[in-house]
Amino acid sequence: MLLSAATQAQARSAWITGTFVYADLCTVRDNGARNGHRVMLRRSPNGNAVTFEGADHIGPVAVEAMSLDDSTRALTFAVSTEAGAIRFQGVVEPGALTGTIEDEAGLHAVHLPRVLRSHTHETCSDEITGAIGQHQ
Repeated sequence: MLLSAATQAQARSAWITGTFVYADLCTVRDNGARNGHRVMLRRSPNGNAVTFEGADHIGPVAVEAMSLDDSTRALTFAVSTEAGAIRFQGVVEPGALTGTIEDEAGLHAVHLPRVLRSHTHETCSDEITGAIGQHQ
């Protein structure tokens, strides 16, 4: 009986449901401008949803098209903003969302740490630990 329960637990491949926030949003010390991105992934038995927010855009935007592979944790999405189309391709890792964002300025590698809350109004660190090759 105990062996059966252990086998069922090991076979379970689905993630837990809930909301996962990945962000490096902050405020630039010198000029007060916002910098970075925030991606909010909502997992539910009824389906997944993604909300995207970039420092260059007005507020969060619900993603129009997304794909999330439960086995590889590969995530892709596309979203339209007032500044144009944005596409993301990457992997959801236990502590971060890593991949590339393509926008009107080109392709940018990002590493967004998983956070309990976004630090939009906190001052950006002098050391870049979030998005790689950020543009301002």
